[in-house]
Amino acid sequence: LKKLIFAPFFLIILGLFFYQLTPLLESYDFIFSLSSDTLIQLITISAFVSLSSLLFTVFATIASSWKLVLPVVLIGAIISLVFLPMPLGLIFVAAIFVSLLLTYVSLDNALKSYLTFQPSTLLGPSIKHLSGFLILSFCLVFFLTTSRIIAQNGFQIPDTLIDTALKMTPLPTEQAQLPTINPDQLELLKQNPNLLKQSGLDPKILDTLNQAPADLIKDTIKQTVKDQIQGFIKPYQSFIPAILAVLLFLTLQSLTSILNLLVPPLLWLIFLILEKTGFIKFETEQRTVKKMVV
Repeated sequence: LKKLIFAPFFLIILGLFFYQLTPLLESYDFIFSLSSDTLIQLITISAFVSLSSLLFTVFATIASSWKLVLPVVLIGAIISLVFLPMPLGLIFVAAIFVSLLLTYVSLDNALKSYLTFQPSTLLGPSIKHLSGFLILSFCLVFFLTTSRIIAQNGFQIPDTLIDTALKMTPLPTEQAQLPTINPDQLELLKQNPNLLKQSGLDPKILDTLNQAPADLIKDTIKQTVKDQIQGFIKPYQSFIPAILAVLLFLTLQSLTSILNLLVPPLLWLIFLILEKTGFIKFETEQRTVKKMVV
């Protein structure tokens, strides 16, 4: 029971990590979003990744037994089935199970060969590797989900991305004043549509002259830009899911790497508390060393 004390905390944090992932599998638009809400969501996911990796590594270090670690690894992988639909759930279960298993194998070898117990040096690499494995597992599922969505509906550039780009680009309406027509002139032109036809203009244009010209031009430019981008990327549509998955992996990996800077002091604090409370103790050994002298 003492060796399993960190297992519940690990499983709870891992479950919260899976719960945070579910909304991201519904659409790929968040990758193009520049909003603070999206950034907070990605930071939250990265925090759960780092904390899950930290708790699993500490649990496996204290348990140090296949009979205790393997059931927890299996339960942790199966939890994902609660949040992900089939058959993606099975793929994610396999990926999480392999990730946790590989991490424990590497950690177990390190625990059998160390000379001096230094938490950050001994456990830090395992935490870093498990964080990468968890992110890679999610990106694999995200790739499969995005491939299915794009195959069914095609790829669409989010309007929010185009709106953001247009806000950063000065429009013609901001640089020059458009000519205006007073109501009397407009009524005269409506009564004599032949004047417009002689100039090569459609009389229907009179209905839009008094409608917010800036908005009309903005909508026209927006649609034109969107059509051009869609036409450019259409031949490469099959590569888009892989590109989006790579972008997501790099983003989460970068955020997790920053958060993992807090891992060494957290490890030091955890094992200091465990030692001071008598939960664990350290023994100092003296060994005879044989050296050659010429």
